[in-house]
Amino acid sequence: MKPAPPDMAETLHRVRQQLILAQVRIMELEDVRDELTAKCDNVEGLLAQAQKLADQKIDEASHLEKVRSDLQAQYEHMRHMQHVTNETLNEARARAESSETQRKQFQLDIAALQTQIAQLSENLNRVQVSLGASQVLSQTRADQVVRLEAELHSMRATRSWRWTGWLRAIARKLGAGNA
Repeated sequence: MKPAPPDMAETLHRVRQQLILAQVRIMELEDVRDELTAKCDNVEGLLAQAQKLADQKIDEASHLEKVRSDLQAQYEHMRHMQHVTNETLNEARARAESSETQRKQFQLDIAALQTQIAQLSENLNRVQVSLGASQVLSQTRADQVVRLEAELHSMRATRSWRWTGWLRAIARKLGAGNA
């Protein structure tokens, strides 16, 4: 075997150096890819958690709205009952003005109904406050989801993401071939 001419040996030496440098760069890019994959997985996990929490809060808000509407219906019914009771009381007063015992009993009935109305009003106010807090929390979670999606979009719009697209494509093809 003849030794290679000096130009050929020099060219071969340069090609080997470039090949070594290319292999080092590929290993560096693989390290960066692994870091980005972990970060993407973390962001996807956060998005999934945020979606799950948003779904829970929507379900809670729906339930609270149903409870609020039930309480509102009860409140309206109690108001109607109070109105009916007041009319009945006035009629009874007109018929039994002379009977002090009946009048005192009607007054006790009215006080009990007013207490019930006050309790129902307090319950309705508490439910409305709770519903408002749930809606604020739901909006906060929705805003957080939007922010996280924007971060993901901005990450994918970076130059490094676009420049390394071919590496991801190779990785996908190699991953598909191994599966």
